[in-house]
Amino acid sequence: MGITREAKKCRQCGREIYFDGICVSCQAENERNEILALTKDEIAVKIRQICDEITNNGELGEEDLFRKLLNYRDIDTSKIAEAAFGQEVFYPCELYKDAPDDVVKAMIEMVMQDDIEPDLAGNLLLCLAAHGGEDVLRAFLELERQPRKWRKQLYADPSFYAVYGGWSYDENGAFIKTIFDKCYPMVKGTLDEKKYSPVKIGTKTDETCPECGCRIVNLMEIDGRDSRLDFLGINGVIKAKCCPNCIEYSDGVFCRYTEDGESEIMNGEDNSVTEDCFKEEGIEELTSNSYVLGDSPVPLRYAADWEGGSSVGGFAFWIQDCEMKHCPECGKPMKYLAQIQWDTVLEGMEGNAYIEICKDCRIIAILHQQT
Repeated sequence: MGITREAKKCRQCGREIYFDGICVSCQAENERNEILALTKDEIAVKIRQICDEITNNGELGEEDLFRKLLNYRDIDTSKIAEAAFGQEVFYPCELYKDAPDDVVKAMIEMVMQDDIEPDLAGNLLLCLAAHGGEDVLRAFLELERQPRKWRKQLYADPSFYAVYGGWSYDENGAFIKTIFDKCYPMVKGTLDEKKYSPVKIGTKTDETCPECGCRIVNLMEIDGRDSRLDFLGINGVIKAKCCPNCIEYSDGVFCRYTEDGESEIMNGEDNSVTEDCFKEEGIEELTSNSYVLGDSPVPLRYAADWEGGSSVGGFAFWIQDCEMKHCPECGKPMKYLAQIQWDTVLEGMEGNAYIEICKDCRIIAILHQQT
């Protein structure tokens, strides 16, 4: 693959690139399709391959393969967890998603000790969070209320680590789910199909941002009355409204919604943007995408990868730390709702936009992360 200053076309999708071959998105799509085409027997062979490598080398060298099998096929990780625990391999935490009870018990006993290394304690918290369950919740609550010595060396409480597993708890110890239990991808359609899709990325409004003058958009519209979206528990149309220019420079913005499609921007977290760098051309590009809601659900971690794309429900791909906002009204952790991979709708834009929701207070949070 030779780099060139001359613009060329991706041989698969026709996207403008600056090398001979296919673009990164198409490469990722091809890799995904290879994993989706594997038979159960072929998957079992690859799981044994991963286990043998951990046992023989004391590390997970096939991390990319493991993540793709997990994200696209939702593999059972119980055997991998046994091999990993035997070699004290605690990264990535998803290795322990389906860890056997004895492994979970042993990890809880380890993390309850005062004298373990803080880095090990942090990794154990993440691995336990990925598994979840009542025993793990009880352990986290005890560690929150009776911190061990290693806690002083970590920058967050156990509740922060819990959200990597898709859950948390309130000050009274009550369990809180921070993800939805289904995931649907946003897939390429046509502009006509987008008109009828229950989820739309990027629609124009007549409002302008009072800070920078950029046009306000509904970054995502969701019609929860579609049967595919029953799992959201939304009985009408909601809109996640924001300034697409300011969102990139802020730590998050909030909007209040109704289920009849009304949405009002609330005060967000401070930003210092005064210039519209997005401009009308950016608005046109964002709102002219043709993504539509996929027909069928996919595994919960389907979009939890660099090229995971945009999705509704399931797990997000956090480019930086997992960042679950607290509702500005009730103070509870919000629930992750959707992810937009910027470069699929805006050429050259980096990072992801994340949408979170508090259905009790009817408030949406929108935030941006990039490398």
